[in-house]
Amino acid sequence: MNNFYNFLNLLKIESIKQQQKINLIASENYSSLASIIYSSSSFINKYTEGYPFNRYYSGCKIFDYFENKSIIESQLLFSSLFSNVQPHSGVQANFSVFQTLLKKNDKILSLDLKSGGHLSHGFKKNFSGEIFEIVNYCLDKNNFLNYNYIELLLKKEKPKLIIIGYSCYQSNIDWNYLKYITKKQNCLLLSDISHISGFICSGLICNPIKNSDIVTSTTHKTLRGAKGGIILSNNNNYFKKINSSVFPGQQGGCISNLIISKYISFKEANNFNFINYSKQILINSKIMLKVFLYRGYKSLNLDTINHMFVIHLKNKFSLKIEKQLEKNGILINKNFFPNDNKNSINPSAIRIGLSAITTRKLKNFEVELLSNIICNIIENNDINYKDKINFICNKFPIYK
Repeated sequence: MNNFYNFLNLLKIESIKQQQKINLIASENYSSLASIIYSSSSFINKYTEGYPFNRYYSGCKIFDYFENKSIIESQLLFSSLFSNVQPHSGVQANFSVFQTLLKKNDKILSLDLKSGGHLSHGFKKNFSGEIFEIVNYCLDKNNFLNYNYIELLLKKEKPKLIIIGYSCYQSNIDWNYLKYITKKQNCLLLSDISHISGFICSGLICNPIKNSDIVTSTTHKTLRGAKGGIILSNNNNYFKKINSSVFPGQQGGCISNLIISKYISFKEANNFNFINYSKQILINSKIMLKVFLYRGYKSLNLDTINHMFVIHLKNKFSLKIEKQLEKNGILINKNFFPNDNKNSINPSAIRIGLSAITTRKLKNFEVELLSNIICNIIENNDINYKDKINFICNKFPIYK
């Protein structure tokens, strides 16, 4: 019984911690109350191996209805002819795509990790780097994608697949031109939109679905849903293969309660309120970046077209800055900067994302104030802003 109460106390502590911290981690957000409620539904008890109307267990009739609704809603949201909503995460979505399109030791062209790429795009210690041959492209000297350079690599390396997507990038992507050069070189195109899916379904960033063979995304970042993955495509050659790759290819039963929650988040994202929310994220992101640039910090670029940006810390230690900010009630994550000569434990930069605080309804004035507080903490380790951060958190609760 004591252990049970200790467990409940830990859950309460985590809830209070989230309320009393300013979250600027680009990969995180706060799900809506409706999404949380449905993710905690009695479907948590149901094993739903297989697909609607073709399950390996009985008693799935009601869940079939919900999964179909989730599929249809995601197709409407991203103008997609096909959707698989079962992947447990973005990484598993990518793995399923690899299994659909590739064979062992096939060559993949992807963005270098230090340039903003992702672990599941070919990092040597990840399954993608162990199973496939990986060639990386990097950002140019101005920290933009260099399409001429990418085209030269396509000609030289002749990869089976190129991955366009990132965990950190601040600029637009020309998917039209990428489709042109990949088709010319007979290379498949996977677009991983995990970080920008909310902006895409809001019409603020170009939708790559028509230019890509397959699109993958997470559902919990700018989309603000339950944690999970999704696979989209308009190429009917891959529909059955993707489904087979997800199940039984690399996962068993889907997480039924989270499929219901995904449906709710897709529904919530398909309205004008979400579009306005996405617009405010972008405004907040631009304001905070502008303050950092004004205070003399270097970023990847002078602007951002999404929820995040990277700040080079000059001669500061990112691990120490991360801990100092957390001590003051602010959460960020340390991050590589292109051509970083430091290791992943203590790289040269920090990554900042504005989705979570925009969910809490912080706007222009509060974001500018918070930006200057962060700069002050970076520049003076002894400064204490706990009370001010606590005041902001209380003024802008996560859930009212």
